[in-house]
Amino acid sequence: MLQLCSFWRTVPNRLLSSALYLTGDKAREQYAVLVPYLDFRHKLGDWDRLRRNVRLRKHPLDCENLKRQWELYLDIEKRKRQIEQCRVELKQQIQKATDEAEKKQLKARAILARDDLKLIKEQSYAIEDAFIANNFLTIPNDLHERTPEEKRSIVHERTTPDQDRGSTEALQKGANALEEQLEMDDAICFYMTGDAALMDLQLPMRCCETFQKDEFILFSNPDFVRSFLVEAAMVDKDCLYQIQEDGEPTDKVNQLHLCGGGTLLSFLGYFTKLSVFPTALPLRLVARGKRYLPNRVQANTVHVFGASRTYDEAEAMFDEMLLTYRRFYDQLPVSFRIIQVPAPELGPAEAMRVEVELFDMQSQRYVTVANLCFYSDFLSKRIAFIYQDGKVQRFPHIVAGEAMCSVELIKVLLGNGILVSDLPFLGFDDD
Repeated sequence: MLQLCSFWRTVPNRLLSSALYLTGDKAREQYAVLVPYLDFRHKLGDWDRLRRNVRLRKHPLDCENLKRQWELYLDIEKRKRQIEQCRVELKQQIQKATDEAEKKQLKARAILARDDLKLIKEQSYAIEDAFIANNFLTIPNDLHERTPEEKRSIVHERTTPDQDRGSTEALQKGANALEEQLEMDDAICFYMTGDAALMDLQLPMRCCETFQKDEFILFSNPDFVRSFLVEAAMVDKDCLYQIQEDGEPTDKVNQLHLCGGGTLLSFLGYFTKLSVFPTALPLRLVARGKRYLPNRVQANTVHVFGASRTYDEAEAMFDEMLLTYRRFYDQLPVSFRIIQVPAPELGPAEAMRVEVELFDMQSQRYVTVANLCFYSDFLSKRIAFIYQDGKVQRFPHIVAGEAMCSVELIKVLLGNGILVSDLPFLGFDDD
């Protein structure tokens, strides 16, 4: 039996450990699902670039503390290598020794070296945990060159020529439709009736069909993910429902979370530790499912996921996906725009993000209903998603995003006085 918990803090005796990276001492008690690729050379090879990235994002990472921990980690790793080399040399000397007294002395030194290595490994776990799990793995993705530093910029904008929808009659019609067809039960629950229910059924299906026409493969994802995937995507665990599993220890670090099958997290579970041939790339997938967030209404969403061999190919895929977004939203008789999100508003795993905003005449503002994100190979390295390039293992570059959220979309459409009869592509007639 599963018990739903809205926040991690509601679960007693929470163990503050990483599920994505387990040190050797913790791996004896907790199952390590994977070992993420730790790209020290790229992440820590240019401290000025890292500081700029953290500064532009307004990310809380302390670069100077990270640098001190990195130097301490390197020092202890150097000491371990020296002791291991000493053990190898002692073993060779023991094999060559002919004098029994000398051999006995060498064996005693080998035993001391073994004990020293064991001791330093035990001491290194705390240093490794502090540096890798709590600092290195919190370094955000590199910013894409198209990401603005501070202000949002408009990538594309379309204004509907139908000005009648802004009339008093149309706005009143929209307000009545919202009140009648979205029946609020509480802050996070409501019932849909009439046109709202029909839109909630058909809009995700038609959105998926739009992507399928561009050769996207329809996918089905699970609603649940483990903590290591939440950490891999650098998602705040407090933004997900936690599941308390009967019979599982309360200090288990790799907990179960409810996210919904229409999310990035649900895609990552499939690609974790997956190795594909380069001929399988590029991948273009689309999934229709739920999205669950604490203190927010669950929603039907459509999520897209793409993987390419190179950075440039992924960038081209990003632009191609954006054109598919535009083809879907061009079918709606409402003004919309596509916004380039600046660095401070990005998630830590995102290198670039654009958002689709629809103009809501009820509130006289733009409302975000979709997004598309560029991740490069950041996520692939964290979930060990690889492809074989000859004898070399490489990491695909990922593009993903929420193509639509039915709740926000339906609110805007009804609020603007748009009913099912105004959306012929949904397949309903005027009756």
